[in-house]
Amino acid sequence: MILAADGELPARRKAEVAAHLETCWTCRERMESLQGTITDFVRARNRVLNAGVPAVAGPRALLRARLTEAGASPAKARPFAWGRLVGAGMAFAAVIVAVLVTFESTVNAEGPKPKYGITPGETRPISIGEVCRNSEAEVVTHDIPDETRQRVFAEYGIRSPGPNQFEVDYLITPDLGGTESIRNLWPQPYSARWNAKVKDQLEQRLHQLVCSGQLDLATAQHAIAVDWIGAYKKYVGVDGAR
Repeated sequence: MILAADGELPARRKAEVAAHLETCWTCRERMESLQGTITDFVRARNRVLNAGVPAVAGPRALLRARLTEAGASPAKARPFAWGRLVGAGMAFAAVIVAVLVTFESTVNAEGPKPKYGITPGETRPISIGEVCRNSEAEVVTHDIPDETRQRVFAEYGIRSPGPNQFEVDYLITPDLGGTESIRNLWPQPYSARWNAKVKDQLEQRLHQLVCSGQLDLATAQHAIAVDWIGAYKKYVGVDGAR
């Protein structure tokens, strides 16, 4: 998928991947998530460069030059060449660290989102009839066993959370087909602007759109799993979270 996202596949293989993505919702979700991550990384890198940090290409070019020089130099000159190579490598590493730090803050600056590697979202087979048997989506908050809640906190490195600090929430609500798996649960803070109560509004809105035929269920599941804040802005409106 990385090769496909980067445009490095041969034409035949590229066509095969494109055909598969048209029929596989899971792989389509993974591809969109991968492309979103690449976009966020590039934006973060550009912010670092605009802030005056030396361009990554410079240290890379210097590193290549030092490797070439080290390979071509006589044995007695190599210690000096390797010393300069280490310096270039350290400079390159410093730039990469700066980019990654900025990337991390960029991803989380907008509001609390689950970590994709821990909580990618998970669904079960569910019919539209089951989804729409109630006129509104049920707000589920108290049916998660304490043992499961503690596992969620442990996965996210949260120790001794306060009683009113987090809600262990379903990423994809059960009324939209979300499972009770650990892969569909995350600790959502009450204190942030984009909090659990705001996400409840999105769940109600998606439920309404699905049951009125304005949105298909797979799209609703995908939207809330990949970027629930972006989904809120698209389907509810930014002002509602203030």
